[in-house]
Amino acid sequence: MSIFSIVAEAFSSMGKNKVRTSLSMLGIVIGVASVITMVAMGQGTKAKVEQEIAALGDDWMFVGTWGMVRSGVRTQQSETPPQQSTDDALALMRDLPHVIRAATPTNSVSLQIISSYSNYQTRVMGAWPSIFDIRRWRIERGRAYDGHDDAMQAKVCCIGQTTATELFGNIDPVGETIRINKVPFEIIGLLAAKGRSSEGRDYDDTILVPWNSFQRRLAGTERSETLMCATVPGVAMEQAKEQVRALLRQRHRLGEDQPDDFRMFDLAESSNIKSEASAAFSNLLLVIASVSLLVGGVGIMNIMLVSVTERTREIGLRMALGADELSVLAQFLIEAVLMCSIGGLIGLGVGVATAQVLSEKYEFPTLIPGWSLGIAVGFAVAVGIFFGFYPAWRASKLDPIEALRYE
Repeated sequence: MSIFSIVAEAFSSMGKNKVRTSLSMLGIVIGVASVITMVAMGQGTKAKVEQEIAALGDDWMFVGTWGMVRSGVRTQQSETPPQQSTDDALALMRDLPHVIRAATPTNSVSLQIISSYSNYQTRVMGAWPSIFDIRRWRIERGRAYDGHDDAMQAKVCCIGQTTATELFGNIDPVGETIRINKVPFEIIGLLAAKGRSSEGRDYDDTILVPWNSFQRRLAGTERSETLMCATVPGVAMEQAKEQVRALLRQRHRLGEDQPDDFRMFDLAESSNIKSEASAAFSNLLLVIASVSLLVGGVGIMNIMLVSVTERTREIGLRMALGADELSVLAQFLIEAVLMCSIGGLIGLGVGVATAQVLSEKYEFPTLIPGWSLGIAVGFAVAVGIFFGFYPAWRASKLDPIEALRYE
C-alpha cells in the first residue's frame, strides 16, 4: 500500500467510531492547550519583569538612613544633621565621579492634591533635576524642572499619567495649576507612562517637585534621610555599592566595629530575584502542562490497543492477502500520529484563545513565542509515535492464521 492509501485508511478507521476518536484526541487537545497557555503565562510574566527593568533602569541605588543600633535595638538617629542626605549626595558626585554619574536627596509625602476639576491623594516627591536621569523619567509634554527652578524654589511640578487622569481627565494638564498642601503649583511637564510593577505598584501615580521647593513649602517637619544615585555606564553595581558604602561610613564617622547607619537597595538585586522567580514559574508551569500531554498519550495508547484487539480478524485478513508486517505497523502508527496531530492543532487553537482571554479579560500578562507553537505540535506528534508504536508493533506481529480464527 502507498502512503496515501495508508493515510486514507487511517482516516476511514478513525471515522468509524467518531466518539471514541474524539475522546482519544481530547487528552492531546488538553495537553497541547495547557502547554501553549502555560508557556504564554510564563513568557508574559518574564516580559513584564524585563519591561519593568527597562522602564526603571537597573543602574541606580537607593540609600536610606534608618537609625543606629544600640544594645541590639535600632533607634532613631536624632543626631543626624537635617542636611545629611543633601551633603551625602553632593559628596558622592564630588568624590566618586568615576563611579556615580548622578545623585539626589529625596523626600516624599502622601498629600491631598486639588485641581479645578477634582481632588486626589498621591505621593509627592522632592528631588534634584537629576532624578529624571536616575529614574529614567521622560517628559511626554512640557518640560522637566531644572536647576534654576530648584534654586529659585519655584512652585512648579511634573506629574505622572495616572495622577493627570485622576485630576484632569482628558484635559491636557500642562500649564494647569494644582494645590499641594494648599500651596499652588504650576504643572510644567507630563511624565511619560511607565506602567505598573509586577507587584501592582503604579509608577505613574506620582508628582515630582524641585527639591528646595519641596523642603521649603511642603515637607514641614518631615526631613529627608534618603538619597538616590546612578552609576557610570560600565561600572558594576556591586563595585559601586562598596565604594558608596565606604564613603558614607567615612562621612558618618563610623568605627570598624560599628554597623552601617544606612541601608542600600538596588533594583538589579530585586530584578534578578524577579527574573529567577519568573523562570522557575515558567518551568514549573511547563512541566505541569507536559504531564497532561503525556497522560493524553497514554490514552492514545490505550485506545489503539483496544482498536488492535477489535480489528484482529481484519489484520489477519490483510496479512493473508499479502500485506507485510511493515504495512500493518505503518497503518496503526499513522493512525495514532494522525489523532495526536489533529488533537495538537485543535489544542493549539484552544491554547492561543485561552491566552488571549487571560490577557484581555483578566489582564494577566501573556506572550506566545512562535517556537512554543512548533514545540507543542511537534511534541504531540512525538507522543503519537511513542505511544502508538507498541500497539502498531503488536498488530504487525499477529499470526495471520490465529488472527483469522479470532472471535
